[in-house]
Amino acid sequence: MELATVLDRLAVDTLVTEYARAVAGGDPEACRPLCVPGAVLDDPVLDVREETRGPAVPRQQGRGEGPRPYQHLIVNRRVAFERRDGEVGDLAVVDADFVTPMRSNGPGRIADTVRGGRYRMRGVRTAEGWRLSEVVAEEVWQGGAPAPGPN
Repeated sequence: MELATVLDRLAVDTLVTEYARAVAGGDPEACRPLCVPGAVLDDPVLDVREETRGPAVPRQQGRGEGPRPYQHLIVNRRVAFERRDGEVGDLAVVDADFVTPMRSNGPGRIADTVRGGRYRMRGVRTAEGWRLSEVVAEEVWQGGAPAPGPN
């Protein structure tokens, strides 16, 4: 494996980690610098389903006092590079799994919920570095556990 490929893998992995941090923080605005204009975002954890025509800005739809992510783990990452114009390395495809513990806020807090599923992400090399051009998440399972109480 060439050094350039290793460096690209590290850069794409860092991009995916930054996306996970934005989701865990519940801040759709934090996704803006991670995406190219026209990025397609479909992520049920952030309640995002939109195709942007300008800079990508996910919107939260009807979250209200419902469960919010307090951690977002993107694991089992598989990174592959595709050819564009005969060159390898300008396009990246990431397949990964996610696990997201979620918690309701405020009084009368309901039990925590854990969601899990799969991601398909596409990245593109830009002058500013790697950016996401597509994020599609499929929720596969959801489960609940009693909320932790005082000991």
